[in-house]
Amino acid sequence: MKQRIQQLVQPLLRKGSFAQNFAVTLSGSAAVTAIGFLLTPVMSRIYPPEAYGQFAVFNSLASNLSMVATLTYTAAFLQPKTQEKFFSLVQLTVLLAFGTSLLLMGGLWAGGPTILHYLKVEALGNWFYTLPIILLLFNLNNIMNGWYMREKQFVKRTSVDVITTLVGRGFTISYGLWAGGQVVGLLLGEFFNRLTSTVSLVSGSIRHSFGTLGRTFSWREVKAVALEYREFPLYFLPASFINVLSTQLPIFALTTGFGAGPVGLYSFSVGLLEIPVNLIGNAILPVFWQKATETYNTEPERLPGITLSLFNKMLYLGLLPFGVITVYGDILFKFVFGARWEMAGVYTGYLGYYYVFKLMSQATAPIYTVMSKQRYILLSNVFLLTLRAVGLGIGLYFHDLNLALMLFGLCSLLATFLIDLHILHLLRLPIFRIALRTIALVGATLLVLKGIRLGAEWLLV
Repeated sequence: MKQRIQQLVQPLLRKGSFAQNFAVTLSGSAAVTAIGFLLTPVMSRIYPPEAYGQFAVFNSLASNLSMVATLTYTAAFLQPKTQEKFFSLVQLTVLLAFGTSLLLMGGLWAGGPTILHYLKVEALGNWFYTLPIILLLFNLNNIMNGWYMREKQFVKRTSVDVITTLVGRGFTISYGLWAGGQVVGLLLGEFFNRLTSTVSLVSGSIRHSFGTLGRTFSWREVKAVALEYREFPLYFLPASFINVLSTQLPIFALTTGFGAGPVGLYSFSVGLLEIPVNLIGNAILPVFWQKATETYNTEPERLPGITLSLFNKMLYLGLLPFGVITVYGDILFKFVFGARWEMAGVYTGYLGYYYVFKLMSQATAPIYTVMSKQRYILLSNVFLLTLRAVGLGIGLYFHDLNLALMLFGLCSLLATFLIDLHILHLLRLPIFRIALRTIALVGATLLVLKGIRLGAEWLLV
C-alpha cells in the first residue's frame, strides 16, 4: 500500500512534470470555480437579465476584437525553438496590441454614438468608450499567459486567475449593491479583473526579460517571424474569429429577434455552463498543449494514445454533472438563483449535453496546431458556424425562442463531435468504435436521469 501511494505521489513531486503542472492548474481552476459558484447566486439577485444581456454584447465585442488585434500570433508561442525567435514573436504581438487599441480609439471617437445605438447598449453610456483600454489589457494578458505557458510557469498563471476572479467579482457585487444593479457594475468588474491580472503577470518572473526584449528589438526579425508563422493569421485567425462568432451568434441574433431579456437569460446560463468547462480546460489545455507539442517532436507514436486517454477521461468526467444540468436545469435555477432565472435553467437544459462534448474537445483542441494543420482549424470552425446558424435561423424564422436555442444546442453537439472524430482519425485511431461507445454512454446516462425525473413527478402528482 505504501509503495502504491509513493508511486502516485512521486510524479506530483517531480518539478515540471505533467502530473505536477496539472495538479497546480487544477487546484487553481477549482478555486476559481468555487468562487464563481458561491458568488453567482449573489450577483443574480443584484443584476437583472437585461443588464447581463447588455454586458454580454459589450464583452462579445471585446472578445472578437482581441483576436484581430494580435492576429492570433500568440498561439504560435510554443513553436519557436530558439529564445531569440520567441522574443521577436512577443515584440510583434505587443506592437499589434497597442496599434489596434489606438485605431479603435479613433474609430469610437468618430462613430461611437452610432455603434452604441446599433448594438442597443446605450445604458453603458460613456463607459462604453473604455473598450480600447479593456482590449489592450486583454491582449497583454494573453501575451503574458502564453509566455508563462512556454516557460512552464503554471503556478504564476494559476495564482493570478484566483486573485483576479476575487477582485473582479468583489467589485461587481459592491458596485451593484451601491448602484442598484446597473450594467456598469459588470463592465467595471471586468475592467478591474483585467487590470489586476496585468499587474500580477507583469510582476512575475518574466519581468527580468523585459530589458532583453527591448534591447533585441529588430524590425527585420519581427518581419521575419511574421512571415514564418503566417499560417496563424491566414488560418488560425479566421478560424478563431469564426469560432467566437459562432459561440456568440445567439447573443446578436436574439438581441434583434427577442430583446435584451432573453439574451441576459441565455448569457447567464452559458456563463454557468462555462465555469466547469473552464475549470477543467484551464487546468488541462495549457499543460496538455505543451506536453502534446513536446511528445510530437520527440515521440510522435505516443501522441494518439495520450490524446485518446484524455478524451475518454473528459467523457467520464462530464457525463453526470452535465446530464443533471440537462434534465434538471429549470428546477435547479429556480431554487438557487430565484424565480426570474427559471427560464435560464430551461435554456441551460437545451445546451447541457453539448458541454459534455465541448469538455471532451479539450483533449483534441491542440492537435491541429501541434500537427501544423491550421487549415483544418479554419474548415472545422466554418462547419460549426454553419450548423449553428442553420439551427438558430430555423428558430428565428418561426419566431420560437425555445426552438432556436434547442436546435443551436443540438447542432453545436453534432458539429463538435464530428470535428473531434476527424482529429482522432488524423491520429489513426478507430473512430467508429469510439463514436459508438461515446453515443451509448451519453444516451444511457440521459435515459436514466430522465427516467428518475419522470418517476419523481409521477409519484408527486
